[in-house]
Amino acid sequence: MLNIKVNQLADVVIIDLEGEFDIDVIRMVETTWSEAVGKKPSVIGFNCKDLKFIDSSALGTLVKFMNSASNKKIDLTLFNVAPSIISILKTSRLDKFFTIHSKEDFERKYMQNV
Repeated sequence: MLNIKVNQLADVVIIDLEGEFDIDVIRMVETTWSEAVGKKPSVIGFNCKDLKFIDSSALGTLVKFMNSASNKKIDLTLFNVAPSIISILKTSRLDKFFTIHSKEDFERKYMQNV
């Protein structure tokens, strides 16, 4: 089960993920992503504070989102990521692919002028 909450502040969209991001919820996350991109933000941040689990299909979805964001000139970042999720990202070497910030760094970089 995954709960998703979306907030937009100026040109920054924050997507809060709470629970388990796995193959069962990919369509829901893809729909949320499409709606977020439709708002034409300059930044989309995934707040992963309450993300408990992520599987390989969800990682693939995030890679797809990163490619989409890059093509649309949107900064995609993961922030507030739990150590267990960071470990999964490191194991899959995706920690080098994604921009990962602490909550404070994300706010300092993207929320100063909001």
